[in-house]
Amino acid sequence: MSGPSAPPAPASAPFTREFLYQKPYSDFHPRLIQSLASLTTWPTPERYDALAQQVPQATDVQLPRFVTERRDQVRRFGGYEQHVARRSAVPTRPGSWHDFFNMTVWAHFPKLRWALNSLHVDPQVGPKDPRNGRAPAQNSAASFDEAGMLVLGTSRELLEELRALRFKRAFWERREELRETTRFWLVGHGMLESLLSPHPGLAARSLLLYVPSLPAPADSDALRFQIDAMAAARIHAWRNEREVLDPIPVRAIPGFSDNDSVHFYEDFRNIRFEPISRRPSLPDAFGSAMR
Repeated sequence: MSGPSAPPAPASAPFTREFLYQKPYSDFHPRLIQSLASLTTWPTPERYDALAQQVPQATDVQLPRFVTERRDQVRRFGGYEQHVARRSAVPTRPGSWHDFFNMTVWAHFPKLRWALNSLHVDPQVGPKDPRNGRAPAQNSAASFDEAGMLVLGTSRELLEELRALRFKRAFWERREELRETTRFWLVGHGMLESLLSPHPGLAARSLLLYVPSLPAPADSDALRFQIDAMAAARIHAWRNEREVLDPIPVRAIPGFSDNDSVHFYEDFRNIRFEPISRRPSLPDAFGSAMR
């Protein structure tokens, strides 16, 4: 299965709002959805600041600014990630879905995004692969940045089903239990863009996290703050630890596509993966390892 494709050129189509009422976009914070629903044209990158601020933040979070991309400025600072780190400003292409969804991820999970940025600009992160100039931790960061997902679950058994790639069993045979116990938060902005026009085989690179309880959506801000901080700590640890990002077929998640039929899960184009051996133990989001 594949991740999202490389970023396309900036969009020329009009800004549309229909996607806001479909999964996974309907999981955006209600205040952000309300602000986006009022738009009739593409907002300028400088307006992204006000949009991002519609999402409540933890008290110790500082969002970056969003600025129209100037390639000469990006080069002067040594590259895109260096520009973000040194100026606390995200170069943003006008009319680009890819960059628009980048803003929405920053708004919801800023600590996670700062952690990814810190890996990208860390010169001591490890030996670089000559093929792409990245250390292993930076390869993981790049993959998670584009196609990442946080999977929170109160059922250890169901998380193990997902980890073992038993997707028909998890998503179909235990569907109602999954709906009640598991939450999927897409944090890869490339994947959010790809799901506007999805194709079979789209796979998120996921952190599976056990949590003792999941609050109602109206009370989810506190959980989001906690998970954001925990995910950021996990990402910082990639400097010293191997992390397996579990593949999840995003179109197989209930509500993410027209998958309310067993036939969807019997089509290997939608759910087929090869198992990955020697995985580390599945972590508890609140500290202990899952055995």
